[in-house]
Amino acid sequence: MTFSICVREETDDGAAFGVAVATDAPAVGALAPCASHEGAISTQSFVNVRLGRRGVALLPDLAVDDALSGLLARDDHAELRQVHGVDARGTAFAHTGEGCEGWCGHVVDEERGVTAAGNMLVGEETLHAAAAAYVDGDGPIGERLVGALAAGREAGGDERGHTSAALKVKAPETTIYHDLRVDEHEVPIAELRRVYEAAREASETFTEAKKSRIFD
Repeated sequence: MTFSICVREETDDGAAFGVAVATDAPAVGALAPCASHEGAISTQSFVNVRLGRRGVALLPDLAVDDALSGLLARDDHAELRQVHGVDARGTAFAHTGEGCEGWCGHVVDEERGVTAAGNMLVGEETLHAAAAAYVDGDGPIGERLVGALAAGREAGGDERGHTSAALKVKAPETTIYHDLRVDEHEVPIAELRRVYEAAREASETFTEAKKSRIFD
């Protein structure tokens, strides 16, 4: 009942990582997306939050494929899990258990640092559209991730609709618009875009005002 995208983006100041996710259930941002300065992971389907939180915590010492494969090997219900992510080593990983429901699957583009996965979707076009929108998009990482969710929704998205959406980014300079959630809304992806743009504008206004006080 969820689709998500994890990305690694190289910037002049270092690597940035991000996750964007949408689903037909409330408060997906409390469960699915995890990101650190070492990588990004989304855990979904019959969610095991430990796969995301513990997976990210292991990334300083292990590549994402080793970290998540090891955690799945210790999960008695790995066949019900869907988890994917990218790391600072340039590694990407995705797992879709045989027990995941509806149309389910994933795409991995290790070279571009992108993974996408979903379950209970209208079809695989959702994942390809989301990944392509991110790779081909313009602007900062957060803006492109929101655009990827919108593209995935337009290509079908969750077969039951969408109730919540979330964005989480870890960048060399993390800002207030890098950690956003829409927990329950009729059009959560559109609302996430509105909140992102409002938070970004507020952040930029504050930054300019601060600079003005320093240099006046």
